Amino acid sequence: MPSRKLVSQLMAEILSVVAHPHRFSLIEELATGEKDVDQIVKILKIPQPTVSQHLSALRMQRLVISRRDGRHVFYSLRTKWIAKWLLDGLKLLEEDSSLSKEILSAAKSARKIWTERRPQL
Repeated sequence: MPSRKLVSQLMAEILSVVAHPHRFSLIEELATGEKDVDQIVKILKIPQPTVSQHLSALRMQRLVISRRDGRHVFYSLRTKWIAKWLLDGLKLLEEDSSLSKEILSAAKSARKIWTERRPQL
């Protein structure tokens, strides 16, 4: 398989996993540091089975890694810059003047929250 086609296919698979709103939120939350499933459930207010399912999908694409400590499994981003990359992707919304003021305001608010909460990448 030619290299461009192979790389395009692999990147499309990664992007399709990240494209789910819960997975996007998981990545943004893990940008602030390692967490176990219970912490993620409380923060994101997503049912535990749903969180586990989405973490599994992120692990399959090697975006998230896990560490066991007794009965708890802690999750973290394998590469911290993926969260910055997603944050940079907000420019797609912020620079689109055809979007409603509500969406533009939400994008600006999300950037502020995510930027303030995470350590410098």
